[in-house]
Amino acid sequence: MHRVAGWIFEGNLTKVVEYAAALVGYGWDELDDGALEAGVPETDADLPPSTWFAYPIAGTPELALRIARDRDAGILSVIIDGEMDDVLAARLETLLDLH
Repeated sequence: MHRVAGWIFEGNLTKVVEYAAALVGYGWDELDDGALEAGVPETDADLPPSTWFAYPIAGTPELALRIARDRDAGILSVIIDGEMDDVLAARLETLLDLH
């Protein structure tokens, strides 16, 4: 299992998760967006990742996404876990680095 972690600007959340979903062949839609909008605002990146908003991306491979807000900086901490190969892990790391 690989873990990719980083941070993104809060305004880039939808774009980042749509790209991540596309990398594993999952069709992200407005219901997924609604789940993010409902779950992420109440999170706190200062708390343990086990308390962060968790959401599956049911592609191949399946990814487990965890997100939490840094309330003072306008950024989100992101962790992506899954049975991904090195290429997918590198793509996801690059995605987080760019946003």
